[in-house]
Amino acid sequence: METASAALPDPPSVARRALLRGGAVAGLGAFVSSSSVFAAPGAVFPGGPEPSAEGLVLTKFRDRLRLPPVLRPRDRGGYGELTVRMRTADVRVHSELPAVRMWTYEGSHPGPTIETVRGRRLRVAWENGLSGNIPVTAVEFGQAGGPMADPLSNYPGTEGCREVAGVAGLGPWAAVHLHGMLTGGGNDGWMENLIAPGEVQLSAYPNDQAATTLWYHDHTHHVSRFSVYAGLAGLFVCRDAEEEALGLPRGRFEVPLVLGDRNFALQAPGVLAGRLVHKVEMVGMKLMRALAAPYTLVNGVVWPYLEVQPRWYRLRIVNTANSRIYRLMLLADGAPVPGALQVIGTDQGLIDRPLPVDGALNLSPGERADVLVDFGALRGRAVKLVNTMEGVVPGGSSVRHDLLEPDVMQFRVAGRGSGGRFTPPEVLSPSFERASAHDLHGAARRWVVLVGPGTANVPELWEMEEVEPAEAGGIVLPSAGVVQVEDEGGGLTTLRRVAVRYEDGGAFTVAHGGTEVWKYLNLAASPHPMHIHLAHFQVLARELYDVSGFDRVVRGTGRPASFLQAAPLEAHERGEKDTVRVGTAGQIVPGPQGTPGELVTVAVRFPVVGRGVHHCHMLEHEQHMVRPLVVAPAGHGHAGGHH
Repeated sequence: METASAALPDPPSVARRALLRGGAVAGLGAFVSSSSVFAAPGAVFPGGPEPSAEGLVLTKFRDRLRLPPVLRPRDRGGYGELTVRMRTADVRVHSELPAVRMWTYEGSHPGPTIETVRGRRLRVAWENGLSGNIPVTAVEFGQAGGPMADPLSNYPGTEGCREVAGVAGLGPWAAVHLHGMLTGGGNDGWMENLIAPGEVQLSAYPNDQAATTLWYHDHTHHVSRFSVYAGLAGLFVCRDAEEEALGLPRGRFEVPLVLGDRNFALQAPGVLAGRLVHKVEMVGMKLMRALAAPYTLVNGVVWPYLEVQPRWYRLRIVNTANSRIYRLMLLADGAPVPGALQVIGTDQGLIDRPLPVDGALNLSPGERADVLVDFGALRGRAVKLVNTMEGVVPGGSSVRHDLLEPDVMQFRVAGRGSGGRFTPPEVLSPSFERASAHDLHGAARRWVVLVGPGTANVPELWEMEEVEPAEAGGIVLPSAGVVQVEDEGGGLTTLRRVAVRYEDGGAFTVAHGGTEVWKYLNLAASPHPMHIHLAHFQVLARELYDVSGFDRVVRGTGRPASFLQAAPLEAHERGEKDTVRVGTAGQIVPGPQGTPGELVTVAVRFPVVGRGVHHCHMLEHEQHMVRPLVVAPAGHGHAGGHH
């Protein structure tokens, strides 16, 4: 058994021979302690450890932030080549906690950061070296009548819970998906093309897209909520000449922040064990709430701290959590720092200009944000990155909203030191352009409707077709699977459900190189981060809708979902993306006068071909809210007539 990061604050001790087998190891934190990476000689930093919320046992800000090792491809002439090996390892995530058994890439969590250059084709051999059954104890709890005011998921251990059948015996099968990479379906990590221990998934990536932060993770069908939770995730960074010319913070001033939440077992009252616990609430004993665990990990460390210089930093923030939305703010002396986070990039690359975050930076699972922070304005202070909730004072706790411990990490800003000469550029990406009316002229329109739990007690994704007005007039409403939508101008669209389950047959089939307009209508209060494989998109609009006319029993609208008002796009939603939240990032208020529905419209481009999927990226929803997608060369759908 491999043991990673035997003692914090050192980074994971990745086997050097294993990494050199497939590429060159370099970059920050590969084989040096984080203290030597970040601290200036003789620097004095504020801040220090703090107790966590009652019942969570571990001390906050005790351990330094680690950086994942960096893995660069070997040059094979016309392409780069890598081998990345999955293996079971014992990983130290906090110095007060025993090493935690995890499934990992190359023995670390998160896995090594793969760093590449745009235009350099890449071939990766993903080797399955995992052993043993999944190192996660899956449990559930609940009470009759409704959700708990203070759910057991706020705390460690399994007391009061029942084991989820079938999880303990899950074997080490795997399928690796490079999330956001524009590659054909044969290389995308199809969720049913599993590899067993000793087998290899060979994937070729064009690597021809703008400089950005992607991430790779397990995508095993029906199991990803457990396998990703077990540790199978890592970053992928692509650079290009346009980004290089900007002179953005590099080296020790460019820091990835890989966010996730976890829970742990107890070996005795108040004594944590090195065992992952996946614990969810079953509302009314039958409806699963999304996973929300009490311990926040950043780069695989629980509530770390980072010593920084009083100057600009670049933070690549990635939400790899199963289901938790992070609503991030920087607090100094307990108060939010307005405009502290300036977004320069989104899921798929740089935007045109820096945009300050107004309020919280809301990242749902799968989303990424590239941000700049000027720690020079916070010289000599200890600053917290916190998770927040609408209606709760920033930095405050709320057990009902899965926010027992809101702190994410601490930045300790040196009181002295050079602030550097960097100034954020006024123009970031001259090549970035917003989709225009000309781009969308004649584009096909698709509708995807997201609805709350039905008879199976799981949320649903409905693929829809538009009904001609003449036919719509003869439909008696409400009718199962029929949804009417009244837009801002009073126009009425009637939609009919054509598919729900993954196995329903058929698929959205689109033309290679084409652009389509997809409309996601959420008829429920709960948000869903929607991810499209084989594509990238721009968010055109976010609109609030009155969805109180949806009949939850009949499963159709008695009166149309009607436009209420337009909602602003957030800073990290104004660039190229592959994942978008559909639904509120704030508190969910039930009832007819509660949280409105949302209609999010995106312009989707399909630059590669193959069979993929589109789905909700809340992993507890993914197996229920997933449908196949086919991108075919233009004309192939009708070639050869009926022969």
